[in-house]
Amino acid sequence: MPPPTAAIETPVLSARAIARIASPRFQGTLTSQDATARGCTLIATEHGAQLAPDHIHLTMLVDAAGVVQEVRYTTPATDSQLASYDVMAERCQGRTLDEVATITPRQIDQLLRDDGGGPVLELVATNHPDGDHPYYVLRKAAERHSGAKTTATQAGAAGQTSENLPWAAVGLFEKVRRIEGVLDTQVRPALASDGGGIDLVDLKQDDLYVQYHGACGSCSSSIGGTLQFIQDSLNNHLGTTLAIKVTGGDEGLPGL
Repeated sequence: MPPPTAAIETPVLSARAIARIASPRFQGTLTSQDATARGCTLIATEHGAQLAPDHIHLTMLVDAAGVVQEVRYTTPATDSQLASYDVMAERCQGRTLDEVATITPRQIDQLLRDDGGGPVLELVATNHPDGDHPYYVLRKAAERHSGAKTTATQAGAAGQTSENLPWAAVGLFEKVRRIEGVLDTQVRPALASDGGGIDLVDLKQDDLYVQYHGACGSCSSSIGGTLQFIQDSLNNHLGTTLAIKVTGGDEGLPGL
């Protein structure tokens, strides 16, 4: 007699999640005018392909001490994903960006559960490893803020703006900022048209590690043509010799 099959845990919307979906508190967009009025720095970042249901565009006002004073987001997400983004935004306010960059879906899921209730979020209900990984959009926000401070210091010492500093003269966070800029303007829109997307995972010297999501993760063209397009776009715009390496779900694919 075969052993019993373990039941698959299916997330069920809690009363707290339903209430948050019905009345989100942090939707919207903050602007540079908002930052100036508050004496803060505006940090803007996003995650996911433009047309993906989990795409999020996040804006933050961060004070001189690195503390998040206000957060807003826009997203096409619905149901539990929308609830999680709204609670995530709430948890950011009043915390430093270093603290913000440690917030995980599992932590947010705990806040969305009713008393004694089970998992609400899919990533947690299925024990997906991403449930314990910090939200990537928050990590990117922390990196961009750190990069802005680093390059401002470097530019002041050299009497130059960060945009004029050569690639070899800037730090890791500025390099990441430049790479993300090219990905946002040149690469992600093209991938989004096919229902896919790409995330920057790590940069080690000239090796750039990325991870596909959406349709790109299972597309056979990811092995050749798409990788070449991404690599050429980055190197042509940045004047670099970066080599793209695929990690995560497509870890078996060869880099170029």
